[in-house]
Amino acid sequence: MKTRTIIALLTDFGVKDGYVASMKAVIISRVPNCQIIDISHLVEPQNIDQAAYLLWSSFRYFPKNTTFICVVDPGVGTDRKIICLESEGYRFLAPDNGVLKYVLGSLKKQKIVSVQNSKYFLSKLSTTFQGRDIIAPVAAHLTNGLAIKNLGPSTTPLFHAERFVEVLSIAHEQYQGKIINIDRFGNIVTNYFLSTYPKGKMLLSVGRKTISEFSKTYADGTGKKPFMIIGSSELLEISVRNGNAAKLLKTKINQKVNLKIE
Repeated sequence: MKTRTIIALLTDFGVKDGYVASMKAVIISRVPNCQIIDISHLVEPQNIDQAAYLLWSSFRYFPKNTTFICVVDPGVGTDRKIICLESEGYRFLAPDNGVLKYVLGSLKKQKIVSVQNSKYFLSKLSTTFQGRDIIAPVAAHLTNGLAIKNLGPSTTPLFHAERFVEVLSIAHEQYQGKIINIDRFGNIVTNYFLSTYPKGKMLLSVGRKTISEFSKTYADGTGKKPFMIIGSSELLEISVRNGNAAKLLKTKINQKVNLKIE
């Protein structure tokens, strides 16, 4: 088996405290030559939907044999499981709380185990920081070539795969979706999937606002008027040219959005 040398981190820990550094220290002390890549540590606290999207939108660009650590874990220390998913050359370690739902909906031939073998944990465990004490050392062992079958028994995740709402260019169709991310620029990412630009007129309702304008680039927007655009992940976004759509529309993650095609 080829040695895995990349570990990617996704957390809601922020950068103020030493939580991320502690996890990296655990990894590097066991895999000195490991390359650690930060996906993000600025996930909104406990926001599983946002973390699930960020992981899904980025994992496919990593080389095969990457191990992903995903720690957005409101249930840390409870009886919720920690799971390890292996599929298509990637490995994912995360709490079984839905953070892997979009990845589960995208990958085939999955092996999933419950992480239970304490042989691969730190010797002293905290009930409040299992990312450091369990997930980080387990990731190091996987990077060194450990097979996931050694971590624990096969399991079925409590939170199953979730797929995006596929939008078809059919007149009089209506869809119900939600906001799954708001990026640094204030672009609003929905869970509507569009592989091509629609033929019919689209009306997207966010709160009391209905958006009908559609642009192919961020620069094509007019004035400070919100418009729809297909983002880099082929998900429908709401943007404002050189502005912040989320602030303008006063939106938040998990907010419902309705789509109609005329």
